[in-house]
Amino acid sequence: EVMALTRNPSCVHEKVGTYDNYHAGPHASMILTDDIDLRLFPSRWHHAFAVEKETDAGTRRSLQVFDAAGDAVHKIFLRDGSDVAAFDRAKAGLTLEDQSPTLDVVPREPDEVPKSDLSKLDILQKEWARLTDTHQFLRLTSKLKMNRFGA
Repeated sequence: EVMALTRNPSCVHEKVGTYDNYHAGPHASMILTDDIDLRLFPSRWHHAFAVEKETDAGTRRSLQVFDAAGDAVHKIFLRDGSDVAAFDRAKAGLTLEDQSPTLDVVPREPDEVPKSDLSKLDILQKEWARLTDTHQFLRLTSKLKMNRFGA
């Protein structure tokens, strides 16, 4: 059991559970359990660190993933009942020889420009209310010739 953490400037999303039922895909991968329903976009993952920090409560362990610009993409924090031996195996198996204290980053890609159509607002709202799965959203925006920012 671990805590999955993803954040952006507007929110922090934390879920406690296990990473299981993994499905790899060409564009996105997926972890799908009752507790953690996560879509991963490995092409955006450029740097990862196994972090061990001593605290008053003991050693805090995490895996932290960053994009090419150096922004945090996803973090996995071990909890009291976590499998520390599995963490150690992952760390040993994924550690790169280059452990230099510097990191090459690239400028952040500009945000996607919103593409919307106010004449379709009623359709968007009606169809939004009918969504039963998050994956239907991109199909809806495509059908309306909008993007996620515009919608």
